[in-house]
Amino acid sequence: MAEKETTLEHDLAEHPTTWLLERYGAGWFGEAAWQDREAQFHSLLEESPDAAVIVDQTGHIIYASRRIEAVFGYLPHELVGKCISVLIPERDRDLHAGHLLRFLQDPKPRIMSAGMDLRALRKDGTEFPTEISLSPHPTPGGLLVVAAIRDREAPRRVQRLLMGEVHHRLKNTLATVMAITSQSLRSARDLEEGWTAVESRLSALARAHDLLLDEKSSGAKLADVIGPAVKPFEGHKGQRFHVQVMDIDIDPEAILPIAMSINELCTNAVKYGALSNTAGHIDIAATIDDTAQKLGLTWTERGGPAVREPTRRSFGTRLLNRLAHQLQGEMRLEYKPTGVVYELDIPLGALRFEGTAIDRPSS
Repeated sequence: MAEKETTLEHDLAEHPTTWLLERYGAGWFGEAAWQDREAQFHSLLEESPDAAVIVDQTGHIIYASRRIEAVFGYLPHELVGKCISVLIPERDRDLHAGHLLRFLQDPKPRIMSAGMDLRALRKDGTEFPTEISLSPHPTPGGLLVVAAIRDREAPRRVQRLLMGEVHHRLKNTLATVMAITSQSLRSARDLEEGWTAVESRLSALARAHDLLLDEKSSGAKLADVIGPAVKPFEGHKGQRFHVQVMDIDIDPEAILPIAMSINELCTNAVKYGALSNTAGHIDIAATIDDTAQKLGLTWTERGGPAVREPTRRSFGTRLLNRLAHQLQGEMRLEYKPTGVVYELDIPLGALRFEGTAIDRPSS
C-alpha cells in the first residue's frame, strides 16, 4: 500500500497532466454530459504546471492552455487551428510526425523524451529542451491527443535566479556588518563603548531580518517594523514611546533601513537623550503628503536632559544619512534644547505604497 501511495505522489509531482488524463479518461468523457465534463477537463488542464494542447488526428491544435503563453510566447487562441509542428524545430518535424502516427496506432500514455533530446520552438524562434507527455483523449467525435509540454530548463533557471538573489543579499549583509563594525569601533571613545555599539546595531539588523522572514519577503506594515525596533528600549511600564503611524504597506527593501534608523535613534537617546533618564519619552509619527507623494516619518524626544548639537559628526549621523539615501529619502536632524527631532521624507514609490490612511492610527 505504501508503495502505491509513493508512486501516486511521484506521478502527481512529475507528470500531473498525464495522471489527470489517466484518472479522468475515456469513461468520463463518453457519457451524455460530455460537453460539461469537457469544460471541467479543460479546467483541470489549466491547473497543471505544464503547457497543454489538445490535438486532433490530423495534428492540428484544437485547444491550448494558458500556460502556453509562459512557455512558448503564444496566446492560446493564436495556436488553435494551427499544426502542432509550429511548436517543433523544422529539422525534427518529420520525426515528431512519426511519433504522433505511432501513438495513434497504439494510444497509450507515454513520455516522448525518454532517452531523447527533444527540443521545442518558441514564438520568437528560440529553442529549449523539452519533455512531452502524450495521452489519449477519447471523445464522441473520435480520438484526440493531449500533449503536456514541460520546459526542462525552467527549474535550473529558477535555481540560478534564487542563488543569484541569495548571493546578492549575502554580500550586502556582509558589507553592512563590516561597515557597522569598523565604523563603530573607529568612532568609539574606548573598546567597551565600541563593542556595545556594534552589538546594538547588529542586533537591530538581526531583528529586521527576522521580520523579513516572518513576512515571507512580501513586505510588512510600517507599525510592524517600528514596534520590534523600539521594543528592546521600552521601559518596564511600556510608556516611553508613543507610536502613531498610518496603516502603510512597505516593500521588503525598505524594512532594513527603517528598522536600522529607528535603532540608531534609540541608541542615541539612551546615551544622551530622552531615554537616558526616567522622565523622557519619544513620539514617533508618520503622515502622508498626497500632493508630494511622500511619507513623512518624525521622531520627537521630550523630557530628557537639555540637548546640545555635537561638535563632531558621528558615525551614527552618517549612518542615518546612508539609510535615508537607501530609501531615496531626505533626512533632517535638529538638536533642540527640549530634545532631538528627526524627520525623514520618503517617496511613496520607494515604499511600494498600497494602502491608505485608516481612521485610527496604530499605536
